Amino acid sequence: MNEKASRPVRRVGGGAGFAGDRIDPAVALAASGEVDAVVLECLAERTLVPGLRARRQNPEAGADPRLRRRLAPLLPAARKMGCRIISNLGAANPAAAARQIARLAAEVGAGGIRVAGVVGDDVARHRDAIAWERPIEGTLLGAHAYLGTEGLIEAIEGGADVVVTGRVADSALFAAELAPHLDGSEDAFANATMIGHLLECSGQITGGNFEAPGGDSLDGAGFARLGYPIARVAPDGSAEIGILDGLPGRVDRLTCTLQLLYEVHDPAAYITPDAIVDFSQVLIEEIGPNRVRVSGARTVGRPERLKVSGFVERPGTLADVELSYAGTGALTRARHAADALRIRLDHFPEGALRIDLVGVDSVLGGASKPGNAAPPEVRVHVSAVCDDEEDAQAIEDEIYTLTICGPAGGGSVRSERRPRIEVLDGFIDRDLIETAIVWG
Repeated sequence: MNEKASRPVRRVGGGAGFAGDRIDPAVALAASGEVDAVVLECLAERTLVPGLRARRQNPEAGADPRLRRRLAPLLPAARKMGCRIISNLGAANPAAAARQIARLAAEVGAGGIRVAGVVGDDVARHRDAIAWERPIEGTLLGAHAYLGTEGLIEAIEGGADVVVTGRVADSALFAAELAPHLDGSEDAFANATMIGHLLECSGQITGGNFEAPGGDSLDGAGFARLGYPIARVAPDGSAEIGILDGLPGRVDRLTCTLQLLYEVHDPAAYITPDAIVDFSQVLIEEIGPNRVRVSGARTVGRPERLKVSGFVERPGTLADVELSYAGTGALTRARHAADALRIRLDHFPEGALRIDLVGVDSVLGGASKPGNAAPPEVRVHVSAVCDDEEDAQAIEDEIYTLTICGPAGGGSVRSERRPRIEVLDGFIDRDLIETAIVWG
């Protein structure tokens, strides 16, 4: 009998789906004794940029700033139950993150664990070898490739209790834990990648961010205590997905199908660093309350190049300002205010200024169809690309001026200014990627 085929199921939990996710669900998973690993998916472009800027000032900075708050309660529970933690909390500096985690573990009574930082996603030194979608205009703050499972598996097989990395494909965080326990077939790995994709957004598959037909969803108390997902994965990669007993949630064909298609452009060709996966024949079976079985993913190739996200600092400042109108005629007054601003700010070049009405056309734009009832309150929202801080201040002044010059009743101004950072996509030959393990 194939040794891998005889291995028992592997149990993995989705403990976080983004940087600011809740902390207690991951602790509950680790403390339950029902999972072999908890995966925390905590990295996106918006969270990588602050890490890059911090690392530029301090070579030991750049990890997720929530690392300590997230792991302090999780490490003891994971240590007690022998549960591995895998995460991209390393953000722009996984090597430094590994050292921080090792120190933190000693502080919280979880000393002696092995912490591995997986590095190699930083490809800024290869900037000229990257096929960018368009020329770089500005200063390249950083460039990070989406890695796959290779370095993660090396760390796991090296005995790591905690694996921390930077930019990897979200599904790879899960597939790496599962891969050593699969039967070795390509389709088993495709299923493991699918499981990773299903669990990567934590509560989104268990009834969060979900509204069933007819409004049959959880109530406020259910959303507040939402259980996060567990997958029990067989050697062929098929899995049963559910939640911990006693926690609210909803796991069925609807929630799983929606998550399966989430952020997938082509269900027959979901591109990951390790494999191109076909989801079109996936079978989702309801086998009990809050319990489904998923199977049927297939591998249909492997990409020769890896995606890269580049972060470019552009000259100028982004100004973001809002102003409220409320009461009788709020929509009419808000529209007059927006028209006045378009006239006053007509010197901005095309594409550098956007003015919309929050609650009316800020999301759907011209496709928005107002209902019969006038909204009782509306916010005028202005975003502008400004050459400098002086221009940004001028935008803010124009909005404040409306509180005097009219329309009547404008107030509650909110103003924000941000550096101008552009995300630039590209591709790099996988032969240029060199992963390594840094032990904390």
